[in-house]
Amino acid sequence: MSEIRYDPLFDTYTIIAPERLHRPMPHRPAELASDTPCPFCPGNEHLTPHEIFALRDGKRWRTRVVPNLYKALQIEAPRESRREGLYERWSGYGAHEIVIDTPQHDATLSTMQIEQIVAWLATLQERIRDLSKDPNLASIAIFKNSGLLAGATQPHPHTQIIASMLLPKHLLRLGEHLWHYYEEHGRALMDDIIASEKQNDRFLYETHSFCAFAPFASAFAFESIVAAKECRTLAACSQAQLQELASHLQKLMYALTQELGEFSYNLLLYEPPLRKNFQNEHYYEDLPRFYRFFVRITPRIYTLAGFELLSHEIINPVAPELAASLLRRHYAPGS
Repeated sequence: MSEIRYDPLFDTYTIIAPERLHRPMPHRPAELASDTPCPFCPGNEHLTPHEIFALRDGKRWRTRVVPNLYKALQIEAPRESRREGLYERWSGYGAHEIVIDTPQHDATLSTMQIEQIVAWLATLQERIRDLSKDPNLASIAIFKNSGLLAGATQPHPHTQIIASMLLPKHLLRLGEHLWHYYEEHGRALMDDIIASEKQNDRFLYETHSFCAFAPFASAFAFESIVAAKECRTLAACSQAQLQELASHLQKLMYALTQELGEFSYNLLLYEPPLRKNFQNEHYYEDLPRFYRFFVRITPRIYTLAGFELLSHEIINPVAPELAASLLRRHYAPGS
C-alpha cells in the first residue's frame, strides 16, 4: 500500500507507490499501439475497475471515470501518520482516478468536437465537486499525459485525477505567492498577467472569460496557458464558460499540432486547495479574491537533464515570443 513521505532535505513530499511498479511501461512509440485490447475502448469496459461516473447518451457513454488500476493513492488506505526520528510519513489515503475522455481511440483535443471537449470538462467538473465532499482531502491534481515522452502508458485519450490529504509544496508556495501579490497590490496576479500579455507578442487568443498566451518565462518550448479571468475553479464555470474553454483548448491544440506535428505533452490543470487545513489556513478565506484556475500545456519535445534536476530551472531553447508568433498563424482570422 502506498504512503506519503516528507523529505526534510528538500522540503518536499514523495509518494511511495509500489502498485505503480506493475503498470505497463512502453519504451518505444510503437509499443503504445500494440495488439492488446484497449481497456478504454467501448466494448472493453470489463477490462477496467468498476465505473465511478459516466456521461451517457442513452446506452452509449461519452466519458467514463474509473479508479486507476495502478493507484498512487487509495481511499482504502487508513488515515494515519507516524514519525521515525527525523522523518515523517503518512498513509497513502486519497483518490487516483482515470477519466476516459472519449470513446474514440485515436481522438485528440485538436480533432474532438467542441461538445465532446465540453463533456470531458463537465466530467472533470463533476469529479472536483464530488471529491471536495471528502473532508479528509485537501488538494486535487488533474493532468493529462499524452505521448511517450510525457509519461503516457495508454494511447487512448485519458486524464488522471489524484486527490490527497496534503497540499503539494509547489502548489502551496504558488498559493502563498498569489496571496502575497494580492495583499501588496489589491489585485489578483493573474489579472495583471492577462492585462500585460494582451499588449505583447506572447498573446494568442481571448474570449469573454478566458485568455490564452505563451508565458513570459516559458519553461518548455511552445508552453502555453489558458487562464480564467474570473473563475477560481473549474467547478465554478457555467455551461457557457465550459464552451469557451473547450474552444480555447481545441484551437490551441490545433495550432500546436500544425506547428509541431505529432508531439508529446502534459496538460496540467491548476486548481486551488479543496479546503482549509494547517497548510493554507492563513490565506484560504481570500482565495476567491486572488486565485484564477488555469490550464498549462507543456510540450515535451526536449528532454530534461542534469541541470534541470539539480537547479530546478529549465533551459528553454525557443523564445515564447517566437512560439506565439508561430502558433498565431494557425488561429483562424477573427476567431
